[in-house]
Amino acid sequence: MLDHLTLSFLEGIGPRTANAILNHFGSASAFFKADADTCRQAGLNKEIADHLQKLTDVAYRRAEEQLKLTQEHHIRILCREDPEYPNALRFCEDAPVVLYCKGDLLQGTPHGIAIAGTRRATSYGQEQTERIVEHLKNDNVHTISGLALGIDTFAHEASLANHIPTWAVLAHGLEYIYPKENRNLADRILEQGGVILSEMPLFTVTTPGLFPRRNRIIAGLAQVTVIVESALQGGAMHTAREADSYQRTVFAVPGRNIDTWSKGCNFLIRTGKAVLLQSAEDIRRELGYSERYQGNLFAQLSEEKGAGIRFMPTPEQKILLDVLQKTNPVSVDLLQERSGKPVHEMLPVLLQLEMNGIIKSLPGNRYELQGSYTPEPSIS
Repeated sequence: MLDHLTLSFLEGIGPRTANAILNHFGSASAFFKADADTCRQAGLNKEIADHLQKLTDVAYRRAEEQLKLTQEHHIRILCREDPEYPNALRFCEDAPVVLYCKGDLLQGTPHGIAIAGTRRATSYGQEQTERIVEHLKNDNVHTISGLALGIDTFAHEASLANHIPTWAVLAHGLEYIYPKENRNLADRILEQGGVILSEMPLFTVTTPGLFPRRNRIIAGLAQVTVIVESALQGGAMHTAREADSYQRTVFAVPGRNIDTWSKGCNFLIRTGKAVLLQSAEDIRRELGYSERYQGNLFAQLSEEKGAGIRFMPTPEQKILLDVLQKTNPVSVDLLQERSGKPVHEMLPVLLQLEMNGIIKSLPGNRYELQGSYTPEPSIS
C-alpha cells in the first residue's frame, strides 16, 4: 500500500506512466528497488531515473503523511492490485494508481452506468434523467456521476429514490464536499450503500484542471455512459470522449437544435460518437437486461434450433452483409472501401438492416453483425 501511495506522489510521474511502471516491474516495490539504468531501460525519463532516489524520498514522506490523514478521517485507500479496486477502471491505461474511498465498492453491481450533463440543466434534462434512472430500478446496475449541480445531482437523487446504488466521483480530497449544497446528498449516498471516491489526496482543493481527471474516472468506471444535456463544450463532452477512448458505449439524449444544452448531445449523435438514446430500454438492451429488437428475438429463437439468423437480403444489403461476415464489427470507412459503395448509398441500407435486427450500430461510426447470420438467396 505505502509503495503504491509513494508512486502516486512521485513528481513527474502521471497515471499512464505509473501504470506502465507497474506493468513492467510487476509491483511498485520492485520498481523502487531497481537502479537508474534498469529504470531508463524500462522507458523512464532519464532525468527522473537519474534523480529517482531523491524524488522517492520526498514522495515517501508525503505518502506517510497521507496515510496518517486518511486513517484520521476514516477514508480507505485502494491500490490497483486491491480486489476491491473496480475492474472496469483497473484496465484503463491511465487508471489512478490509488483511489481514496468512502463506502464499500464490493457492494457495486456488475454494470455501472455513468450519467453526465451540464450544471445548468433544464426541466427537460431533469425529466429525462429521472425517467432513465427510474426504468433501471429493477436491474442489477449502479449509477456513477460527479456530485455536481444539475444533471449529476438529478442522477444521484433519482438513484436514491429508486434504491439504486450510486457512486459519486470527486475532483478533490474526500475530507470535504464540493459543492457545499450537496453535502447532505453525499451523506445519503453513503447511508444507502453508495460510494464516494477520488484519486486526489486529502486536502486537495478543487481547481478547474482537476475536473477532466475526475471525468476520465467516471467514464472508466462505467460500461455505459449517458450524456443527458450538454453544450458543445464542457465536462460532459469530455466524459463522452474519454468513454469513447475506452471503447465503452456512449448514449446521448437528443434535443431540439435550437437548445444550447442539447447541442452537445446532438453533435455526439450526428458524428457517430454516441448512440441516440430513446429510452432506458436502449441501455437495458446494451447490458443484456432486455429483449432484443424483434428481428433479434426471432434470430435468437432460430439460433436455439441451430439455424442461425435466416434473412432474405436485397442485393444492396447482401453486399454490406458479406463484408460484415468477414470483418465484424466494421467501421463505415472500411465498409465503404470493401463494398465499393459511397456513404450516402450505404447509410439507408444500414438503417434498414438495423431496424430488422440484423446489425447494430456502435459508437465511432461502426456496425456489428448480430448473432450467426445465414443468408438466404437475395431478392432479384
